[in-house]
Amino acid sequence: MGWTRTFVRRERGGIVLWTLVALILVAGAYYGYKAFVFYRANVAPAVAEVAKVAGAVKSVLPTFEVTRDPEEVATVLLTMLRIAPPAGYAGAFGITFEVLGKSSQVVALIPEGVPAEQIFEGGKGEIRFNPGPHTIFLAARSDTADREEMRAAIAKMVAGDAQTGTLQPVHIAAGGKRVAAYVGTAENFGTRNRLVFVFLDDGRLLHAVGPADAFDDEALVRALAAVVATHPANDLLYVHPKADTTVAARSDPCGIAGLPDDFDVVVVSVYKGSTPLDVAIDRGGHDVTREEVVVGATPKPVVLVLMGYDPIVWNVGQTADANIAGILAQGAHRQAVIGVPKSTPMVSYSSGDGPNACRSFRTGRADDPVLGKRVRELFGRGVATFLDRKAGPRFVVGEVAGEAEYSPEITLASVALPGNVMPGGQRGIDRLVREKSLRLATEGEVAAWVNGAARQRGRSADEVRRGMGLSLRGEAVYFVLGDFELPPGLYGAHSRTFLVPAGATPPSGERAHNTFLTMDGFSCYGAGCR
Repeated sequence: MGWTRTFVRRERGGIVLWTLVALILVAGAYYGYKAFVFYRANVAPAVAEVAKVAGAVKSVLPTFEVTRDPEEVATVLLTMLRIAPPAGYAGAFGITFEVLGKSSQVVALIPEGVPAEQIFEGGKGEIRFNPGPHTIFLAARSDTADREEMRAAIAKMVAGDAQTGTLQPVHIAAGGKRVAAYVGTAENFGTRNRLVFVFLDDGRLLHAVGPADAFDDEALVRALAAVVATHPANDLLYVHPKADTTVAARSDPCGIAGLPDDFDVVVVSVYKGSTPLDVAIDRGGHDVTREEVVVGATPKPVVLVLMGYDPIVWNVGQTADANIAGILAQGAHRQAVIGVPKSTPMVSYSSGDGPNACRSFRTGRADDPVLGKRVRELFGRGVATFLDRKAGPRFVVGEVAGEAEYSPEITLASVALPGNVMPGGQRGIDRLVREKSLRLATEGEVAAWVNGAARQRGRSADEVRRGMGLSLRGEAVYFVLGDFELPPGLYGAHSRTFLVPAGATPPSGERAHNTFLTMDGFSCYGAGCR
């Protein structure tokens, strides 16, 4: 809000460029309806996100009304916050719109006598929203806001990240009460601006921005006193939501025991790791990779939530001033952690652990409601930082100064499957070949089965091959040499075809998506038979 510069598309119908600022604010409220969306999309230089929102404004705002009349803007403000513009201020613009039957509003107030063009500047395909030497106010309300998600979002916004910086929770005396506000600064167009946010229940926000050395504190207090007089029992107006009190912590068997009272949750999410490993850590048959994470100095102790889809070995290093309170590694397939001392509180589980296992909640989206809900259930607070991309060869948490250290107590060998456990997928097949329970079938052996099946069915060999939907090349078929149990995980692309010679025992175990050809009677059973 305090300012933004972005590229937007001119819409038909004569809407002037500076009015599109309101549409950007409104679209931000519609898409996120969370406090930090206002901040990230409209205060911080999030050019790409705002441009996307502004370019799609026609589709997301099917019905909207824009006004530049100061009296009409005052009426909208009265509807939103039940206050009038503070003395010395007048309405610059206001917008009311509906999406799916839900109403939202945004208004801007500027000092009386100041032309709006000094603050809302425009050029071809461009808008500058710049308070300059003036203090201005914006108010927003959205019917789509959810109170608890709003609280969690405020807590996250105040925690700050690389994009937004950090706002400080403060109290401002106004109207005989202490108003819970959030204050920060930003460098905009060469001017150091002060930013103030005040949140109310029902998805409402009052925001003020102005030069840090000439901010109109008196006008802010007048506006807040008016709000206090008309909202004597509004929780968000008087209380700072905190991440660790957003949801009461509970005893969850899928969480981490023994955590400190105060910590931040840092999520690292990837589909698979960056470096292939020649090792198996579960029996699912998927290729194993390694991912690198290093933790440095952080404002609070951190709990790492490491999540992947394929099996991943997370190699976690830490500098001397790091403080890792605990690690939760979870995903669709097994996630293992190495590089940290055994004394580090650690929990790991996957969807493959069985019907009574802790459920996986991996996601690639920071705003996934399932992620937020589950983290609050497990740790009593929301996600402070979400990482799904890295600038270099490793994910970096906090400020890393000096070399990272890796404990030798948990190694790759210690998290790999024991030698007496059959791995899944192709790795299990390769082991059976080494143990001489299997070998690749020859073209002659495959042709012998195809010709026998053709004679038995009264069809040509080509018809048998095509009818089965199999190429039946020798390099894709395994010849059974002895008794064995099939490795797990032979589904989909991992499925194989087995040729069972006359008098031999077919493989035992789960058939999965495999195909079995028997020389006794030239029969076929399994997924590939037609």
